[in-house]
Amino acid sequence: MHQFLRMDHLVDVKRDPARLPQATDEERAYYARNQSVYAWFARRYDAVTWPIRHLRQKVVEAAALPPGARVLDVATGTGAQALAFADAGMRVIGVDLSEAMLARARVKRPLVPVSFIAADATHLPFAAGHFDAACISFALHEMPASIRRRVLDEMVRVTRDGGRIIVVDYALPVNRVIGALSLGIVGLYERDHYYAFVHSDLRGPLHDAGVVVATDRRALLGNVSIVVGDKVAR
Repeated sequence: MHQFLRMDHLVDVKRDPARLPQATDEERAYYARNQSVYAWFARRYDAVTWPIRHLRQKVVEAAALPPGARVLDVATGTGAQALAFADAGMRVIGVDLSEAMLARARVKRPLVPVSFIAADATHLPFAAGHFDAACISFALHEMPASIRRRVLDEMVRVTRDGGRIIVVDYALPVNRVIGALSLGIVGLYERDHYYAFVHSDLRGPLHDAGVVVATDRRALLGNVSIVVGDKVAR
């Protein structure tokens, strides 16, 4: 485990989130689907996301973090974004609910100093203000709004005052023709919360979580948004 992740920084949050008494039916369905789908999808994930591999470096550039920065990659999947940050000299921890995805991440680049930990992003096992930045890529659009809010709150909690919050996800292109095509194509494999997400504005939830958006860059013909914000001291 990295030196910057000593055991006294970890918080015990061992639980099954789907079984919490306050969980709604929608939230339980999300957790159940997450486990079943990604256990099957783990071996195929990198092949499916191969076309966006160059986007990972653009995210690192947009984050503009110095070497040595402590970065948390939430919903890390098979670790592509976490490894991109590590390649830029940052100290990185990736967390994900899926043990199958994490298993793929751990064997990719064993010599790169990245730790991969199983954790629920709504209850991150880290002390407040421990990281210089927290990033989440292509995960918020899959979540019910209630879980999405808690994930953003947790990302902000574990990031230091003035630290960076980076959100990378689907967006609706300004061009209506491209937008209509995107909705049709992406809608073939992304369902449930995707449509509501791309028609929403992330600035509102980020503001509510205590983040001021600094930049919002578009990529892949406007289909992806790279939002970088700063945590406001409270």
